Amino acid sequence: MIPLYVEKGIAYVWNSEDWFTLRANYRICGSLIGSIPSFPRQNDFLGLPMALTSEEAALLIEKGYCQLYELPNIISKPSEEEKQKVKELEQNVLAEQTEALKKRKIEQLSQKIDIIIAGKRQKLLSKGITDIKLDKQTLLQEEINKLPKLAPAHVLTHLPTELYTATEKKIASIDVLHPSVVEGKGAIKYKIFKNLWEKHYHITSGTKFGCDYLLYPGDPVRFHATYMVRCIYDQTATISPAQLVAFGRLSVAVNKLAVLAFYNSLGKIEYQTLQWHDNVI
Repeated sequence: MIPLYVEKGIAYVWNSEDWFTLRANYRICGSLIGSIPSFPRQNDFLGLPMALTSEEAALLIEKGYCQLYELPNIISKPSEEEKQKVKELEQNVLAEQTEALKKRKIEQLSQKIDIIIAGKRQKLLSKGITDIKLDKQTLLQEEINKLPKLAPAHVLTHLPTELYTATEKKIASIDVLHPSVVEGKGAIKYKIFKNLWEKHYHITSGTKFGCDYLLYPGDPVRFHATYMVRCIYDQTATISPAQLVAFGRLSVAVNKLAVLAFYNSLGKIEYQTLQWHDNVI
């Protein structure tokens, strides 16, 4: 079961394998909000963590794919024991990389030892020294002894996105998600989201297009959205013709179909598509 960690009402995914599983197997896209260490100072491509909408998180929990956790001690200061453990980890990384660098340098020196010997011999001859005895293994050891130690500032450091030390985890319910999916408009919106997901669509936020959801026939990386869905929360509310025309024309402008989602008089979810020709149908 994939863990989701909630902070201030938002569920996050911190593990890259979990992110891939959610996207590939469960059609959950989320929103990557983290910076990429190898590609900083830009906002075109983002990395982990992935933030989930309340609807996405609630769906995953209801289906049994994920478990929601709170981390009560995540913002508390580390204890002296934890600091010492981190220091030991850093020392182990330094020792491992120092040994790896030394091994690589020895291999390089072993390949070039004949060139080094020839250079030293030529240097001694230029000084008029003819009785030259150079031992390959002795020279190799001398060159190895000259290798500088790896400074901590030059260590390749892995920046973990997932917490790598044990900490208290508290199982949370979907009640902690914000916006709520258990009451008011949030409950209606969640049921519509769930119904659309069960129809095998990929779903993302439609905020940029003036709607609640965008529906894709496949992964959004490969496909354009087909539908833009706007949720109607009040069955008795009146929608003016101007609002219908505006939504219909907006969908045409972005080459999509406008859909209104609502509960009918029988308490079932119903969808109404608006198509703009000469009239709004």
